[in-house]
This record gives sequence, C-alpha cells and structure tokens, in this order.
Amino acid sequence: MITPENVAMLVKGDEVYGIGTIERLYAEGWPGMTFVCMSRGYTHDWLVEHGARVELVEGLAAFRDGNSVRAVTTAPLAMRQAKRDARRVHALLSGRGVKIVHTQWKPQQMIAGHMRRLGYKSVWQINNNMKPQRLGGLGGVLSHRFARWGADLLMPASDFIAANWRGCGVRAVTIRNAAPKLFDQLSPVPDAPPTRCLVAGRLQESKGHHTAVEAVIAARERGHDVRLDIFGGPLEENAYADGLRRRIAGAGAEDAITFQGFCTDLRERHQSYHLGLQCRIDPEPCSLWVCETMVDGLPLLASATGGTPELVADGDTGRLYPAGDADALAGLLSELAADPAELARMREAAYRRGQEQFLNTRMLDQTLEAYNSLF
Repeated sequence: MITPENVAMLVKGDEVYGIGTIERLYAEGWPGMTFVCMSRGYTHDWLVEHGARVELVEGLAAFRDGNSVRAVTTAPLAMRQAKRDARRVHALLSGRGVKIVHTQWKPQQMIAGHMRRLGYKSVWQINNNMKPQRLGGLGGVLSHRFARWGADLLMPASDFIAANWRGCGVRAVTIRNAAPKLFDQLSPVPDAPPTRCLVAGRLQESKGHHTAVEAVIAARERGHDVRLDIFGGPLEENAYADGLRRRIAGAGAEDAITFQGFCTDLRERHQSYHLGLQCRIDPEPCSLWVCETMVDGLPLLASATGGTPELVADGDTGRLYPAGDADALAGLLSELAADPAELARMREAAYRRGQEQFLNTRMLDQTLEAYNSLF
C-alpha cells in the first residue's frame, strides 16, 4: 500500500503561482511527502518555512528550449544532465522507502525517466498544453516517445490535455485541479444593482481582459448597471493595459471599470461579487482560478475553450460563451443583470459543486489511488 511517505516530488524550486500552488497543496495535505527542489526560490523557501520534508539538489531546474528546433538540438545535453541528477537524487533517497517520483515539468520528467532505470515509478502530472503539430507533426511524435521512455503514469489535469497524449502507450488518469476550502458557508448574494463582476489574471491579450471590457461597456449601453474590477498586472509599461485604459476612457466608463492591480487576497473577495469573468482566448488547460471560484461560490461566465467546459457546468454554475465573443458575453451579462434570482441560484450551485468536486482532498485521494494502481 503506497502512502505519501513513499513519494518524492521533484520541483523546480522557484515556482510561484500555477503549478507552484498545486505543489503547495500537496505539501499542506501530505506532510509525509518528500520534496526535492532542483533550485532555490519561492517554492523551496515556502516548503522550508512550512516544515515540509525538503531536499535541495541544485541541478536541471529548467529546460531553456526557447522554440521547437532549439528544444530538439538542446535535448541531448539536458538528458545527460538529467542522468547525473537522477543518480544524485537516488543517492539522497536511498533507504527512505521512496518508490514513486512525481513530477510537473519537462526537466524533472527527464530526471524521473532516468530514475525508472534505478527502480522507481515515474508519474507525470501534466498541466500544460502540447502542440502536436510542431515541427510538421514531429512534435507530437517525439512527445509520445518521450512519455513511453520516461513515464509509468500520466496524470493530465483535464480531458482536454489528456487528448494530446492519447495513443502514446502510457496509461493516463485525468485528475482535475482543486483548491483548499476557504469559506465555511456561502454568504448572501450582494445587493444589486450594480451587478459586480471581476476578471483576474496577467494583463496580456491571451487572457482576454479586452473581451470583458467590451462586454461590460456594451451591457451598460443597454441600460444595465454592470461594474467590473480588473485584477492583475503589470499596470505600468504595458501596452495592452494602456489600450484598455484608452478604450474605457473613450466609453466614459472610468467609474464603472477599474484596475485593482495584483491582489494577494483575491479569494477572500470572491463572495463580494456577483460574477467572475474568465475570458481566456487561447485554450486554458485546467484553470486553478476557475476551481477556486467554484469552491468559494462565485459563478462564472467563461470562455468555452480548453479544459474550462469540464469545470463550469453550463447553465448551472455559470455560463459558457465562444472565446473572444464580446457580444455573446454582453448578452449573458445583460440577461443575468436583469435576473437577480438566477444570479443567486447560480451562486449556490457553484458553491455546492465546488464543495463536492473541487476541494483539494478530492485531488489528493484520486492521486493516491492512481499511485497504488501502479503496483
């Protein structure tokens, strides 16, 4: 029977959000797991400060491939470094009962692949998109060969991601992301109007903040008092943010659409809003923020791209719309701004679905079950 004490997670060591958040969920839920950091940084320091079992083996933390051609040409050197690091990590873990090496990033997957030859099982948790069409289709072939060489089990965070690995010859189990419980109960829906919305994420075009801005402006022009807070940055020396400001000013909406910058307590604010807007243009593999909003009881209007439709129950916990379609989003905003009862119902449905399906305890239980399936 595999327990967290039988598992070592290889991490870069400098992750902050995204995958770094996932790694911290493991540390909080499984204090017996060992973490091997390949460099110093935020995650390494956080793990040490929170009393996790941490080892530092400075080695192949990042694979600076840059583009597809460079990835192919630099891979042999990285693989040699990974082989040396695998021996160093093995020497450190020997005698501790570690049977599984769990990884998130390609460099650590290389190390785990070499550790298979030393008797360990290699588990790859996959939170990133793959582009099989790279190098004229060779990218997908090479990725599949890499998985056959280096992995015993793939754990994609969505069926959308899993589809990229179908046919690679390695068993895959979809385990969606999760979030820790923050609120013990759902607060009453805020008074409306105004209908308060938020959008969060780095201020860049692929995140789709411009779609949210256009939709809110359109909904207001239709007579609905819709407000939008934009969380994220950078706010300075950012041409994309400057363009958003000009559009907002041109519409005379400066009082209704405001920039809040980066926020460390965003989750604590979720229940003070009616709606979250997830406006990603390119495919979102499995958004941690979407998981957090459901656990907190914030319904979403979300772009139907990537793994997001697997998270948001369309018509129940939120609504889906075509990515980048500001007119469709404006229609949904207008419809819901005129229907407070539906906003309240979706709020309750989102909270219920979050508590039932997206707490970190579910993710940990499914991961442990996947580990044991290897034996």
